[in-house]
Amino acid sequence: MDTRNVIAAISLSAAVIILYSLYFAPPPITKENLAEKNKTEQNTDAPSLDQKENITEITREEALNQSKRIQFENQSIVGSISLKGAAIDDLTFKEYNVALESNEKVKLLSPRNTKDGYLIESGFITTDKNIDIPNSNSEWSVLGNNKLTNQSPVKLSWTNNQGITFVKEIALDDKFLFTIKQKVINSTIKEYDFYSYGQIIRKQIPDISNFYILHEGLLATLDDELIEEDYDDIQEEKFSRTSQKGWLGISDKFWITSLIPPKGKEFKTTFDYKDKFRANFVGTEPLVLKENSSIEDKLQVIVAAKRVDVIDGYAASLNIDKFDLAIDWGFLYFITKPLFYGIDYFFKLLGNYGLAIIAITICIRLAFFPLANFSFRSMAKMKALQPEMVRLKDLHKEDKMKLQQEMMALYKKEKVNPMSG
Repeated sequence: MDTRNVIAAISLSAAVIILYSLYFAPPPITKENLAEKNKTEQNTDAPSLDQKENITEITREEALNQSKRIQFENQSIVGSISLKGAAIDDLTFKEYNVALESNEKVKLLSPRNTKDGYLIESGFITTDKNIDIPNSNSEWSVLGNNKLTNQSPVKLSWTNNQGITFVKEIALDDKFLFTIKQKVINSTIKEYDFYSYGQIIRKQIPDISNFYILHEGLLATLDDELIEEDYDDIQEEKFSRTSQKGWLGISDKFWITSLIPPKGKEFKTTFDYKDKFRANFVGTEPLVLKENSSIEDKLQVIVAAKRVDVIDGYAASLNIDKFDLAIDWGFLYFITKPLFYGIDYFFKLLGNYGLAIIAITICIRLAFFPLANFSFRSMAKMKALQPEMVRLKDLHKEDKMKLQQEMMALYKKEKVNPMSG
């Protein structure tokens, strides 16, 4: 019986490892791939997002009243976009409270000059030092509608003194998705290169659970590879990777703030810490802005509760590669995720998680019942043979070889497999 259990356990473990390596494990990194990746990252000429800032820390309420804002609201979130810097820096979840016994709603994003500053920026940058581009202190103007809802997008504009206008059109769906269309209009006879970017800034480490199987920190999937970086790791050393596809963000226990770069364009992702945590991407190929013309690009921002239906819904509808890994399913996610769906189904059916766990346990037992039944029958046969086996042992106790032969003959005659019970 013990031998059978050991063999069964080893076989099941081997099957899990083989299935993972065949269908779920990331492709191996060869020396050639690593050399090519390092060469690409070293040769990229995308400009840096570094900017000198002098910030005086104030309260959240003071910060929200300090600058002009565009309000946004749908059925899931409410907040505002600062016209200073055009940053999404004020977001509250309408359906989630900070505690079960509290009516206070969860406030995730906050302005940069607050203690818990947490915000999202986007735009264009350039390697040309002679071109003025909008930064965190630039005051944007509103063109037309001044409230963002899932029915009405908003448009922002900023023009420098060199005849170049930057425009952002921001749309919101009915849940957690912002779609930002960015445009640069050139009214001069000169030609410029611009690179689109998106950036998440977080001033300090939030309260984290420190649960070893749950990742809380900077997160990405880049070219099918899952990247998980803890806050303390980024404080020690920055992470940088050039990729063809993927997404990036910052993950909390219950919330995800994420950027989805423009599709079909190579980009460089960077996680670093310089008095604040930054998760950003910059396009590696410049968009050429010719005389009297315009360029545009689009990125998407998802600031959401980590609900499976929400995350999987966006992964499918927006075709975001491996966005379901925003939820930490663990090493054996190909097992844990189907189990979740089963428990969730029975919870919705029965209205109680205890009953749902009992129901999924019964289903698993039923699925393995034929194997278990075969094992029980084999055990019963082995038990019936015990007297004869004892007799053979006494009869051939001095001849181990003969005993083994008689035992095998007995098993064959009675059609019993000793390894199955």
